[in-house]
Amino acid sequence: MPPISLSKLLTIPCLTAALLTGGWAGAMERNLPIRIQSDTAVLDDQRGVSVYRGNVVVTQGELEIRSDILTVYTPGRALQRMEAEGSLAQLRTVTEDGREVRAEARHMEYQAAERRMVLTREARIWQAQDEFRGERIVYDLDKETLDAVAGESGRVEVILTPAESPRDAPAGETP
Repeated sequence: MPPISLSKLLTIPCLTAALLTGGWAGAMERNLPIRIQSDTAVLDDQRGVSVYRGNVVVTQGELEIRSDILTVYTPGRALQRMEAEGSLAQLRTVTEDGREVRAEARHMEYQAAERRMVLTREARIWQAQDEFRGERIVYDLDKETLDAVAGESGRVEVILTPAESPRDAPAGETP
């Protein structure tokens, strides 16, 4: 592989930053620096593809993505999509109101034009005790809608835990 010039080395992470600021990161975090750590990185500016392998960790503010492989597609220097995959790729973030949201799947794909996140193969999203599971979960960032498709079990699983009311709290405790 020919050596990569410094200017080419800097363009791919900047394009990755464009992806994260347009999708996975929360609105308040879009201007924070993005850090990508991996065991190896192959950057091909001409094709518009960068591949990070081995213990990949992407962070931006409260956002954290962990995967075995992260691939960023930026043909013509325009973000097309980003894919995280692994034994279970993991995403963790905190909402603007401070609630932690987690997701995991064998494959996560952010589609930039559609502003859509697609989790496939053992997909799971949860917040506190509420959880969605399915073979495929699609989250539309603009519409804030979630579609889940069943896997081998033939069923989608949704667990919604009722909020604790003051009368449900044990004596002497306030929720």
